[in-house]
Order: sequence, then C-alpha cells, then structure tokens
Amino acid sequence: MLLGIGKEILLLIRAVDTNLYKKNSSKASLNFKSNFHSNPNASKAVSDASLSGNISKALEVLGDKKLELIIHNGSAPSLEGKDVGVGSLYSESSRQLLIPFLKKYGFSAIQVDPEGMRQKGSASPYTSNSFVYNPLIIDLEDLTKPENGALLDSDVYNSIVNLNPARGRDLGDYGHAYDSYGIALSNAWINFKEKSSNPDSISNPTEKSAIKNLMNEYDRYYAQNIDMLEPYAIYSVLSNKYGNDYYANWPYEMQNLYNPKNDRLINSIKAQYQDDIDKFIFTDLLAKKAREEGIAAYNAAGIKTIGDNPVGFSHQEVWAHKDAFLRDYKIGCPPDQKWGFAAFNPDKLFNHDGSLGSFGQLLYDKCKKLAQDNQGGIRLDHIVGLIDPFVYVNEPWDQSAGRLLSSPNIHNLRRYAIPTKQGDSTKRFSAILEKIVIPACEEGGLTKADIVCENLGPMPDHARNVFYSLGLGGMTMTRYDNGTSARPVDTVMYGSHDTEPLVTYTNDLYGAHGQDAFNHALWPAVENSLPRNASHNTKQAKFDKYRFDTNRHKPEENKYAFRQFKFTELFTSPAQRVQIFWTDLLGMDKRYNTPQTVGPQNWTLRLSSDFDKNFDPSMLIQSISDALKAQDAKTVRENQNLINSLDASARQARQEHGNRFNIVG
Repeated sequence: MLLGIGKEILLLIRAVDTNLYKKNSSKASLNFKSNFHSNPNASKAVSDASLSGNISKALEVLGDKKLELIIHNGSAPSLEGKDVGVGSLYSESSRQLLIPFLKKYGFSAIQVDPEGMRQKGSASPYTSNSFVYNPLIIDLEDLTKPENGALLDSDVYNSIVNLNPARGRDLGDYGHAYDSYGIALSNAWINFKEKSSNPDSISNPTEKSAIKNLMNEYDRYYAQNIDMLEPYAIYSVLSNKYGNDYYANWPYEMQNLYNPKNDRLINSIKAQYQDDIDKFIFTDLLAKKAREEGIAAYNAAGIKTIGDNPVGFSHQEVWAHKDAFLRDYKIGCPPDQKWGFAAFNPDKLFNHDGSLGSFGQLLYDKCKKLAQDNQGGIRLDHIVGLIDPFVYVNEPWDQSAGRLLSSPNIHNLRRYAIPTKQGDSTKRFSAILEKIVIPACEEGGLTKADIVCENLGPMPDHARNVFYSLGLGGMTMTRYDNGTSARPVDTVMYGSHDTEPLVTYTNDLYGAHGQDAFNHALWPAVENSLPRNASHNTKQAKFDKYRFDTNRHKPEENKYAFRQFKFTELFTSPAQRVQIFWTDLLGMDKRYNTPQTVGPQNWTLRLSSDFDKNFDPSMLIQSISDALKAQDAKTVRENQNLINSLDASARQARQEHGNRFNIVG
C-alpha cells in the first residue's frame, strides 16, 4: 500500500513540475562569487580554532561586541544532491556547512527571517503567519530516515530533488518548493496514520520506537495547541476549497467565520475536514521539531538566533481576529511604500479595566512566542509602526492618510489622536511597547537589552521620544548614516535584506555617480577607520591614497579600500552589536530583495554549497584588526600580539585567494 501511494505521488510531482522545469532550465546560472580573484580550490587560510579565538578576543577588547549574521532560512545552503528548491537554517546541510563557518569567523548569533507559514504566491517572509511554523524549514531528507519514523517515501524525496529547476544554482525556486512540500507532507501524514494505527507491526526497531514517540508527541501537541491553531487550520481548508488563500475572495459567511465566531458553521467544517485539520497540526509539529533540533546544534556551537517580528499581520491572523483591526485602514511608510497590512484597532489595545484588549493580547502572544523561540533576541520590524503607524485607505494616498494616533485633523482618525505636545504624551505613546511588547518578551525569557528596534526611515519626534525614553536599542545603517552616531545599545550594519549589497553600492558610487560622490562617501569611511585622535594630516593622507582621481585611476583598489573601510567602521562604531547581511559578508553583487517590487527575483538568493571555498575572509579579519589599531595607545600596546596574529591571518587569506589588495589600516 505504501509503495502504491509513493508512486502515485511521484507521478503527481512529475505532472506538477515538468513544465516548471522546462520553463526554467534555460536560465543561465548566476555568478554570485566575490568579484576579486576568488579561488574555488583555496585551502583553509588558518586554523579554525585559532582564528575563531583571535576574533572573539578582539571583539571582547573592542567593547564586548557581538558579531551577528543576517540570513534568512531560504538562503541557507544545501549539500550536493540535497537541494529541494529552498534552504533551511535547521537542515543537515546547514549543520555541516553553515554552523562551522559561523563558528570559525566569530559569529555569536544569526538574525533569521520571520519563520511563520508563508502565503502560497509570495516568498516574502514578511507576510507570514507568526503563530504557525513555516513548513519549508523541515529537512525533508530527515523524514525519510528510520530514526524519524521513515515518514516520507524515499522516491518522493528523490523526485523533489531531481526535478528542482534551481538545482545546482545559487537561487531557490519557491514555487517548486511550496508545491513539493505540500506533496511530501501529505505523503508523510498518510504514512504516519498507517504506521501509528499498528506500530507493533513495524519490523525496524528504530522506526517503531520513533513512531511511538511521535504518536505521544502529537497527542500532547494537539491538546496544547488546538485552540490556537484550529482557526489557521480551517483557513488552510477554506483556501484549498475556494482555490484562493485570501479570505476577501471567499463567500461572505466564510470571510466572517470568526467575526463573530460562528460555532455552528465551524463545527460543520470540522466534521467534514477533520483529517485536513489534524494534518495541519501534525505538519506544525514537524516544523517545530525540526527547528528545535536545529537550534540545539547552533547553541552547541555557541550561536543563538535572533527572531524577526514583522510589523504587519498575515491574512490568516487578521481573518481570525477581525475585531482587533480597523476595517479600512492599511499600514504603509511614507513617502511611497504601500504595504497593505491591516492597521490595528486602537480601541482594542486595552480594555477599560487596563487588561489587554483583543489586539493587545494578539500582539502579546506573538512577541512572547517569538522570544521563547529565539533566545538571542528579537528584532521589532518598523518600530514606528507599533508606536504610531502611518495608515491609509486609498491608493494613491489622499487626505485620509496620516499617523494613526496623532492625526486630529483627519476625520476618521480624530477619535484616536493623542496630543503630541502634552506632558504625558510620551507615556501614552509608550503604552504599546511598555505594557505589551516588553513584558511579552520578558515572559519569553529575554531582557529589554535583547530587543533590537528597526528605527530606520521617517520617524516623527514624538515617536522618537518614546523610543529613547524606554532605553531600547535601535539600528544605525552605515549605508545612510555615520557609524559614530550609534549608541552602545544600538546595532550597527552596512545594510539589510532591503538594500543593495556593499559591492553594488561601491560600484555605483565609483561608476554611475562619479568622482565627487565616491570621495564624499570615502572621507567618513576613512575617518571612522582611524583612531579618534588621528590628526587631520593622517586622515588626509589615507584619503588621498584611495580617493577617486581621474589623473590617478585605480578603480579596483579604490573600491576595495572603500569596502574595507566600511567594514572597519562597523567595529569602530560605539554600537555593541555588529550585524552583517550575508551578501555583504561574501562580497556578492546580487540583490536579495528590492522593495516595492514583486517577482521570483526577490527572496530567493541563496548560499551555494561551496560558498565557504569561494569566500575570502581577509576583509573581515583585516577590518577587525584595523579596528583594534584605531583604539587608544594603551589598548593597542597591550594587544599588539593579537593584532599581529590577525594581520597574519588576513595576509595568508589574501594570498590563498589571489587577492592582491593589501590595504592595512
């Protein structure tokens, strides 16, 4: 029987994916290697333990800095022959390829993407459901193993790998992965039901034990989570029934199934689709287990995860909690970002007795879950969207658009307006963070110091006052701001998932924008890579050596020097947390996401299986060493041996990777 099911699913995979394979097979493989003489056959530059120890010691000397990598699940690498079209930070591939890499280069945390269930047609993690784990983080190969109950038929798994249109490329295929996971997890559910119906008939003792354990886990998980997960399971059922996963396209009574809750109709749906609901919860358990096993591997290497809390709520969350949101208003960001997320209802933050209202409780639960799952911290996306979001009704924006809590002159928003000039305004604007978000994170095991707020972009003064009054850490992005403007509690980075890579930015500065633009950006980068008390002549000499001068044209060296100084700036900044987006670390010139655009080019860029061989670490190592040299004379003198060792490691890495640029601070 199981063999028949496997063959049937195998045929289905072929039917679904053959056209997709034909459509994509002609695309050229993308070159995401560093743009300066990388050598795929380079040997290890230095001992892993020695280099890791030196970097960790240097970060400690620089003020107990934490080095963190920003990378999303889909960008994780796959071992040769194990690529299903999307990466997972919790897969065996990441355990073998990514974790040793992070440990070697001194990373103590990774900032991950929002890890909730994705929408069918969108690879963006920022539209996901925060209460349901993303099934795409499951390592499908693990499900074929006896120690995991041999839930997935091997021929199904092999077909998914073999038919992956993006196989062998540094680009994922979200459509293939989404459809394939649906098929694979249906196969796993069918096999689980059959095996659990008579586990003693399983001949393999490892497999038998795994199934019995999973049966007990599933029963416990179901009992503990059914109340929270059932609405989302029903949403999945209705999405399949109507062939559309946006509730506004369903019949009216289904659009408002929980507004108010229609128990009679809900019970009718459950009676008809109980197996699908059970499968939904089983899938969520598998994703949770995969994540926990992966987290354990990172923790064993001294690496924690930082969760990402999207400012928007998914269609599923809004549908299940409609009274928590305003009917017409959506969240955006001026001047032109129209995100389309439902705006929260200010009347549902708190009840009259001070207890949490429906939106307040929803936000609390969301933040608490994220904190529990990520003991390295939590990133609050678009913090002003929690303090006082910009909302709109129509596109293009008209006179109805404005700040939700500070627009007394807009008719429909007047009732929510908090006066910005009164003495207690900061306290009133602080309530959502002080009484909901921070306590939720603390109950989840974090402290206020573990909260990183994305405070980039327009922020009115009254919102900025809230941010600083609570002592929360923000972000300084050196793509736009000077690294010296950061506070110790802040996080500093060049860019994020929404910015062009440093390589691209540098090339554009030097080429498209020309001499003045490049030199204007080069001066602060030079200044921030030198000691604070460096003389003007010292700064000028370093600037003159690498400035863009049409009479002394050295484009590659100039651009490389600029990038190295921008890296050094991260470590000389007062900020204690240094984050690097993975494309910047690897010196890539391909963009991960372009805001306000939709298409397969976004959110699908990935690490190749041999990324560590192509990576030249000399810029990172040299920048850390140069940051040490930029400290006071006493610190430099006491750590001269460490500086010499890091310089030697950087020099050896340059030699092994054919990098001719010896730019030392």
